[in-house]
Amino acid sequence: MEDKPNYYSITPANVRYDKSLPMGARFMYGEITALTKKDGYCWAGDSYFAELYEVTNTTIQNWLRALERKGYISRKRIYKDGTKQIKNRYIRLFDTPTQNNLGTYVKILRTLHKIIWVPM
Repeated sequence: MEDKPNYYSITPANVRYDKSLPMGARFMYGEITALTKKDGYCWAGDSYFAELYEVTNTTIQNWLRALERKGYISRKRIYKDGTKQIKNRYIRLFDTPTQNNLGTYVKILRTLHKIIWVPM
C-alpha cells in the first residue's frame, strides 16, 4: 500500500522559525504531518523522503535526527528478529517539544478538518 499525503501540511511556527534546524528538516516536518495517518504515525521510509527532496538517505537521517533532538518528533524502530535490520519505523509528531502533550498534536490533526469556527 502506498502512503499518499493529505492535501495540506502543517508546520507550526516553533518548527518553521527554528534556525537551529536545517531548512530541509523544517520542510520535512510538514511532509510528515501530511503523511501522518489516523493512528498518529508516519510510516514513510528514508527512501521516500530522499526521492521527494532529491537528497541522500544520509541527509534524511540527519534531518530526522535534528527534529528528534529538538523534541519535535520521536522515532520508534521495530527490528527484524535477531537482526539490526529495521522492519518498521514509526515517526510521531509533537507540536511543542515536551513529553506532557504526547499525542495531542495528532489528535488536533485528525479533527482539524471538522473545525469550522473556534471562539477566542
